[in-house]
Amino acid sequence: MKVLVVDDSRNDRKPIRFNFEWHGCQVLEASNGRQGLEIAASEKPDLIVSDCLMPIMDGFQFLHEIKKLTELRSIPFVFYSAVYTGSKEAELAFSLGASAFLEKPKSPDELWEEVGRVLAFEPVAEPPMQARGWPEQEFLKNYSQLVAGKLEEKVRELSDVNESLLRLNGELEQRVLDRTTQLEAANEELEMFSYSVSHDMRAPLRHIDGFSQVLAEEYAGNLNFTGREYLERIRKSSRRMLEMIDAILELSRCARGNLVKESVELSSLAREVAVELADAQPERKVAFNIVEGLTVRGDARLLRVVMENLISNAWKMTAQREDALIEFYDTRWDGSVAFAVRDNGVGFDAAYADKLFAPFQRVHSQEEYPGRGIGLAIVRRIINRHGGKIRAESEPGRGATFTFVL
Repeated sequence: MKVLVVDDSRNDRKPIRFNFEWHGCQVLEASNGRQGLEIAASEKPDLIVSDCLMPIMDGFQFLHEIKKLTELRSIPFVFYSAVYTGSKEAELAFSLGASAFLEKPKSPDELWEEVGRVLAFEPVAEPPMQARGWPEQEFLKNYSQLVAGKLEEKVRELSDVNESLLRLNGELEQRVLDRTTQLEAANEELEMFSYSVSHDMRAPLRHIDGFSQVLAEEYAGNLNFTGREYLERIRKSSRRMLEMIDAILELSRCARGNLVKESVELSSLAREVAVELADAQPERKVAFNIVEGLTVRGDARLLRVVMENLISNAWKMTAQREDALIEFYDTRWDGSVAFAVRDNGVGFDAAYADKLFAPFQRVHSQEEYPGRGIGLAIVRRIINRHGGKIRAESEPGRGATFTFVL
């Protein structure tokens, strides 16, 4: 048996084809009614299975054209549709001469049984009208009414969906407002906590450091070497704790406040930082290579903090090199303009690159390269606030490059 399957969806045609071929049928395929009409005229199939909704020529027009041709009008025609499934569609289909009107999806066995009934002249359902060929004007009238009705139905469905979306949008906006209020309240609590940390914790730490100093100066003779060493450890730990508190407060301040965006020349900021570092340590000979005229839009105060931390980090990591070099230049990152600070210092293992941007995380010991362990975390937070991103690339002994996009 030769079967013509007409459907604009290749995924829908495929299981029908496999099903009929498994039953020993020869299967022909078409993607729309016009193509189906051409194949039917040349191949004279024994059965046509067609979708309703298709481009160029849909199933109803296809059937209407088939019934005009004497050599094709007797071919059993089965509609198999997932969109046009109502009683009016079925009525039009049967009145045009369809043998069956089936709704997708069906299992292979169910579809084959339904087709078997058609071929055995056992209709799936009694047609509501006697099948007949229609004059063109009458067909167009009935077909237009069907399409108009379907469009009205879809418009109603879309209107309902639109109303639901508007309602959901309203609920979402309210949720956003609620969350914003909660975040603002949380930020206020965080600021109060920061103040508490800075005010309440600093005092006892200063007392510890002060009394430790008194002990070291006035009672050192009463302590043995081990006692003096313990006392010095207490003083170092209290000073380190004070530094950490200051760092936490600085990190917190970078995350608060409104951004004031303006044109900022990063090259000028880099030169200023380079001069300050050179003045602070005139004994060091460090070469700077700064590309001129690199400008962005951002918060000038925060971007200066970025340049200070990145260049200061490079300065620190080149301390062991006599030919120290620090560079600032523009580059590209994923098609966007990016900026990079590169040095020829000690470098680090790239496997720990992400660790650098976490507060108080270090890849070198405090004794080798002193610092608070907060600078790069501040840099990332500021860049994130500008909607940007930053990465670190390095190899041990071959320097490091910090690239960022704003």
